Amino acid sequence: MSKGKRRIVIKDGVITGFSDEVDFNSLGITEIARKRVSHIRPTNWLMRQCFRILRSLVDDKSKVAEWTRHWECSWTVYIDDKTYGPFNSRQEAIKFEKEEIYQQGKLHKSIS
Repeated sequence: MSKGKRRIVIKDGVITGFSDEVDFNSLGITEIARKRVSHIRPTNWLMRQCFRILRSLVDDKSKVAEWTRHWECSWTVYIDDKTYGPFNSRQEAIKFEKEEIYQQGKLHKSIS
């Protein structure tokens, strides 16, 4: 669970938020639908390809996935058809990504 600012939106019986900020399982929710609205990937082409291949082969909670989150490189944020960055660290990219998604109102939209 991330520390700092947390955002959760409840609208028409639908709860939306960032998965690392809200423990949906502890809320007693019986049906969870996840929808990714963005990606953060290394800016360097070769590293990005390695990242994509590795992440396509392993579970998001695996040690390999965790290792890729700590690569020391510049990162780019992809939201819809737009790219943002580069950012000096993945944490910096995540901070920007969350604020941008929130400002775009994507947490207020249905995830269906």
